Amino acid sequence: MTTYRSFPDAGYTVIRGGDGSILTFDHGPLGLPPLYNHGHADALSITLSVNGRVILVDPGTYRYNGEPEFRRYFKGTRAHNTVTVDGEDQAVQETGFIWSRPFKATLVRASEISDGMILEGYHDGYARLNKPVEHRRTILCFGGRHFLIRDTFSGVGIHDFELNYHIPPDATAAKRNGWWGIEHGGEAVFIRLLAGEDFQLIVGQENPPFGWFSPTYGVKLKSGVLSSLKKGRVEDIMFLSAICVGSPVDAEELREKATSI
Repeated sequence: MTTYRSFPDAGYTVIRGGDGSILTFDHGPLGLPPLYNHGHADALSITLSVNGRVILVDPGTYRYNGEPEFRRYFKGTRAHNTVTVDGEDQAVQETGFIWSRPFKATLVRASEISDGMILEGYHDGYARLNKPVEHRRTILCFGGRHFLIRDTFSGVGIHDFELNYHIPPDATAAKRNGWWGIEHGGEAVFIRLLAGEDFQLIVGQENPPFGWFSPTYGVKLKSGVLSSLKKGRVEDIMFLSAICVGSPVDAEELREKATSI
C-alpha cells in the first residue's frame, strides 16, 4: 500500500511505499526572504530511503567558511537530486549565505491512482537565463515500490541539461544488464534511464567539486553520483528515470507505464 502526505508550508511531499521505501519530493521555497540565508538550490529534488537505509541522499552542508568552492558546491544545484541547466544554480549565490534571484517552486498535482500516485511540480529558477527555461518534474509511484520520474522543460534556445542522483559514501553502485544497482546495508535499488541515454558514475571529483557527502558539520566524504548530460533544444530534452526497489521491472513495461504521465 502506498500512502503520501504533503506539507505545503515546508514545501515537501512524502511518499511511503509498502516495502519500507520513503521518497521525499522538494517543491518548497529557496529560504527565508529577503536574503534567503541557509537556503540550498534544490528545487524538485528527491531523496529515497528503504527500511532506514538512505539510497539517494541529500549532500548535507559541510561548513560555512574556509573552503568557498566546497561551500558553493554543497549549497548548489549539482549537489542535489535534480536537474541543472547550463551548469548554473537555480538561484544566484551572492555570498556564502546570501542568495539573489530566488526561484519559485510549485506543486501542481498530487493525485492518487489505482495502484499508487502521481506528483508533479515545476520551478522557474532558470527563467533568469538569457534564454529562459522552466523545469517540470512528474513522479509516478506504482506497485508500492517502483518510481518513474519524468523531467521535461519549456522555454527557448539550446542548453546543457544535467540530471544527477547522489548516493551515500558507504553504498555501492554497479552496472548490471542495463541497470545501475545500488546496494546499501542489505537494501537494493535499481536505476536506469529509459530514453536511450545512460549515467556516468563519478566519485569525489576535486575540481570542480562533484560527488561529495557531508554527514556532519566540517566533514566531507567522497561519494558517488550517477550523472547524465544532454545538450539540445529545450523542447527536445526529456529525462525518464526508472527507480525500482528490490528488483527491476521489464524496461518495455516501464516505458508503457510512463505513457500514463
